[in-house]
Amino acid sequence: MTTLNATHKAIVNAQSVYQKNIYDAATYPYKVIKRNTGAKLGRVVKKTRLRGAKIYVLTLEERTTCDSDCEHWLDCYGNNMPFAHRFKANTALLGAISKDLDDLDAKSRTYLVRLHILGDFYSLEYVDFWQDQLERRPLLNIYGYTRNTPSSPKPKYSALGLSILNVRIKYPDRFAIRFSNDPSDKFSANGEHVSQDGIVCPEQIGQTESCATCGLCWTMKEKPVIFLDH
Repeated sequence: MTTLNATHKAIVNAQSVYQKNIYDAATYPYKVIKRNTGAKLGRVVKKTRLRGAKIYVLTLEERTTCDSDCEHWLDCYGNNMPFAHRFKANTALLGAISKDLDDLDAKSRTYLVRLHILGDFYSLEYVDFWQDQLERRPLLNIYGYTRNTPSSPKPKYSALGLSILNVRIKYPDRFAIRFSNDPSDKFSANGEHVSQDGIVCPEQIGQTESCATCGLCWTMKEKPVIFLDH
């Protein structure tokens, strides 16, 4: 994984390296909620109650929407993703997401959205937006990870963490957002350098083909998931 110098423009300006691939949903001609095509996640869930659900993804701009305390601030996955389309965090994005979810609901099949391939929950309004979508859309299921934890020393991010936790409590089976590097929470996802108390990601150690053939991240509530350092 490419590690940037602390003086790199993307670090100093808290943005993606790939500014040509930042899009405003107001003028973007395609869907912002995209069908997953990557092998790591998989395309269709093969296990758990979501068996048969197609997997979709949303990608925001890394760093711009993230807490700078993230352990991967310098070596973010996004540093090696030059072709990913990232979306600006604005009102137009919420409208585009709603439209895409309308289209998915019209198929009358359960589906799973992975938030966020890059980026993070960036405002309380954005968290509320997703809670509203869950209330309105019984076919919608969400999973992912957030560095915004209730224990953050920064008020903005602790408030986001608490808001995310409240949605998770309200929708325990449909809003599977794990706190990153917060071992005190059993429903967390931690780097091996932070904690080894939990179950190592089966995909990373070759025990399963993909997230779609595993499902631990959105079903296992008793133990954290441990990710090997990249």
